[in-house]
Amino acid sequence: LYTSQKYSDLVISCGETEYHVHKAIVCSQSDFFAKACDAGFRETQEGRIDLSDHDPRLVQIMVHYLYNFEYDAQSQHESSPSPASETSGDGTVTKDTPENLVTHAKVYALAEMYLIPGLKALAVQKFKAEIKDISASVFCAVAVEVYTSTIESEEGLRDIVVETLSRNMGWIEKEEVQDLLKSHGTLGCALLLKIRIYWTWGAYLVERHAG
Repeated sequence: LYTSQKYSDLVISCGETEYHVHKAIVCSQSDFFAKACDAGFRETQEGRIDLSDHDPRLVQIMVHYLYNFEYDAQSQHESSPSPASETSGDGTVTKDTPENLVTHAKVYALAEMYLIPGLKALAVQKFKAEIKDISASVFCAVAVEVYTSTIESEEGLRDIVVETLSRNMGWIEKEEVQDLLKSHGTLGCALLLKIRIYWTWGAYLVERHAG
């Protein structure tokens, strides 16, 4: 059905692109679209919802997911140059381009806006898998995207960002990471709380071993 207009009863448009979708598929996965259709808004009465305010790439990902329960962030920028890499101090090759991770963060934010829990969960899964072995500069770019595109109560990606930084504390010596923490106080606060948890647990284990 994803590639066919047969039995389509709703159009999602974004700029010049139109997606002829099926309410039974779209509304069953998105409370936003379900309420929009059930409430009888003018747009849905006309059989059309316009999402032109959003990045066309992200709307395409969203619609593709609703039919296929999967998406490929790489295909959204496959025409770009191949990702570069750099080598860390311990010889580990680290990714030096943030495109995929930023895409996952944007997809997460869009899924939250349109109330698509399955897409949110998939974005978290992909984000967590790809944030390993990245450079400090990529981390900063990704962290900025996460902390500017998600609200404070949405901790799905923020927790992963904090966990990543807590496992790479050497990055704090870098000026770009220090600037990041100064600009996003909630990240710095969350990092301190994470460190305290580690410290408390470590102290408990030492005391238990000594006893």
